[in-house]
Amino acid sequence: MRELLQLDVKGHRLWGTYHPPAPGPRRSVGVLFLNPGHVPRTGHGGLSTQAAEQLSAKGFPCFRVDLPGLGDSDGGLPETTSELYQHVCNGGFVDVANAVRAELQRRYVLDGMLLGGLCGAATTSLYLADLEPRAVLGLFMFEPEFYLSEQEAVGVAGEGAKEASESEPSRLSLKRVTSKLFSYWGWMRMLTRENEYARLFKYVPFPRQRLLDLLMDWDSLPAVANVPLVRAWQRVVERGLPVLVITAEGKLRDVFFDRIHRSALAGLRHSNLTRTRLRGTNHIFTTGGAIDTCVAHLAQWATAHFPGGASSHLPVMPGAVRQGAERVAS
Repeated sequence: MRELLQLDVKGHRLWGTYHPPAPGPRRSVGVLFLNPGHVPRTGHGGLSTQAAEQLSAKGFPCFRVDLPGLGDSDGGLPETTSELYQHVCNGGFVDVANAVRAELQRRYVLDGMLLGGLCGAATTSLYLADLEPRAVLGLFMFEPEFYLSEQEAVGVAGEGAKEASESEPSRLSLKRVTSKLFSYWGWMRMLTRENEYARLFKYVPFPRQRLLDLLMDWDSLPAVANVPLVRAWQRVVERGLPVLVITAEGKLRDVFFDRIHRSALAGLRHSNLTRTRLRGTNHIFTTGGAIDTCVAHLAQWATAHFPGGASSHLPVMPGAVRQGAERVAS
């Protein structure tokens, strides 16, 4: 059973869905899923809905809420996707997400909240976990993005490009190819198999990892790193907050997380950090059965760190779990 939620916070009327815990012992920790980028609260392929159903069946009160301007909630948004991306990167949804978290904790008498979701949801949740260490008891991040922008030099846009494409298709095609050829982000997308040229690797031998090593200085932050987000990540992990990170193996965010992981956490304890890499899927986990795998890992992580009973609001201490757990899942 699900219930419709109405929340009036920060001058916004927001809508969401409440998944009540199954009959039996109710955990005192709630789970809040935020919007993955511009997508409504269901998530890509129903990821957030499926995860909420699974966790509510295990006794967690679960919530999926549309932030202002997204899904069913009213509110203004930036005009372009890139501007929305920067808004999220800069923590633009943190205040309202924090108000949502506080109202849900008050209304449902919860000791704290687990926060997270895919992509932009992970960004907002990480900022909030750093801001509210007493209220946010756990963090789950699917395909987190620690960089600010991609700034690909496509050089073709607007009405002028449309007119030119009708008269000079071959010239524009060449321009598009060369812009990819000499673009850092073009190479990164090709090497992580996220653009149309990646399929060539099936037929042409290519030193993919060697080129990645040339493009990536594994011991330092990339120039495009979202430094405030990285600093929040360092504080959250060093504090010992239970964190689950799930990425698509070999894809762009997975590679960048590796670099952030190596440079930002060098010398820091991260015993409560669990990382899983999903094999054979895409950024939104809609291929290769990855949604089911992702949900299963989330449920396993949540129940392990927040067992039922009178002390269910207390996370398992770092010494009680395996150190820096990491695995690749098929």
